[in-house]
Amino acid sequence: MNAKSWSNHSRYVVLTDHSSGQLVGNYSTFVNFLKVKEVINNIAFSDKSTYSDNGNIYNRKITSSEAQIILDNIEECKWNSKTALMLLVANQLKLRI
Repeated sequence: MNAKSWSNHSRYVVLTDHSSGQLVGNYSTFVNFLKVKEVINNIAFSDKSTYSDNGNIYNRKITSSEAQIILDNIEECKWNSKTALMLLVANQLKLRI
């Protein structure tokens, strides 16, 4: 079965397994992961140097092209140094994924 047809949760579980312990893999971190993914999606399709979340303005830690690569890697359940950049966004938002 192709990973692109899996649910978000299934992709997260497989990505967690591939992350060598960098992702936690429980339900509360999955919910945080969805939030981080949403922010990364917004970054991927914006050329601004900042983004906002819950009334806070943040300087971007990743580029639009890196964000697009992260989203592609999530869809394919691939963990590598580019995928790990999502941890920068999660840390900036003070979310544990």
